[in-house]
Amino acid sequence: MCHKDLHTLLKRTDDIFKKENALIRINSANVMIVGDIHGNLKALEFLLQTRQELKFSDLIFLGDYVDRGKNSVAVLCQILELKLRDTQKIILLRGNHETQEMNTFYGFYDEIQDDDLFLEANRTFEEMPVAALVNDSIFCVHGGIPGAVDINEITKGESFPYLWNDPSESNGMTPSSRGLKARCFGPDVFKEFMGINHLSLIIRAHTALSNGYKWWFEKRLLSLFSTPEYIGNPNVAAFSVLKGRELSIFAFGKTEKDSYGLIINKF
Repeated sequence: MCHKDLHTLLKRTDDIFKKENALIRINSANVMIVGDIHGNLKALEFLLQTRQELKFSDLIFLGDYVDRGKNSVAVLCQILELKLRDTQKIILLRGNHETQEMNTFYGFYDEIQDDDLFLEANRTFEEMPVAALVNDSIFCVHGGIPGAVDINEITKGESFPYLWNDPSESNGMTPSSRGLKARCFGPDVFKEFMGINHLSLIIRAHTALSNGYKWWFEKRLLSLFSTPEYIGNPNVAAFSVLKGRELSIFAFGKTEKDSYGLIINKF
């Protein structure tokens, strides 16, 4: 995929993202939810093939398309093409690596090697929605929450805590190892946030996980990571699907044939 193609895709999808709200509302009984991709083209292609086989129409990506992996440009091009082909069914949320402060240093800039195109990509990233609300009850976001706030007040300009924050077993809003501005939210904050917004579940990404997924807060928060063999580690990856009212988690990783395949199907 050449830079000219990426420029065209950015220009066309930028107009779409500008029209989308910071919080996207979806009503669907058939949704696939994917965590961090991080330039892993092979993982993305496996996920899209699996989506076809499972016949899931709506697809939510939780962000972090670029950096860390070897194929950030190809991954970005492919997901932007998906968005153009099926604008209403494909939801692309912004992750913390869809920010210039991160993708200057973690691979995307080095791969793209074009200052103007790099800045254009980050201007488009800034227009991406921050969160999605599925069936008025499931809140999807890359990182976390800033506190016990009303989700109707989310804005693209004040997206930082939604891209960066993490769950914690300690009550309150506590410091994070990710830096001075990032915070961790505890079970008390989480419970209040869920009550204010009448939510049943949060699905988020942002954290590398050896098993691809992790439950928090008595299975009311699900963390997903969709990049197998992340930066050379032997981890598997996971995604979730919502069919009717039933949520399922699928894990995948390298098979004996040196390709990716489903290795766990946990309901």
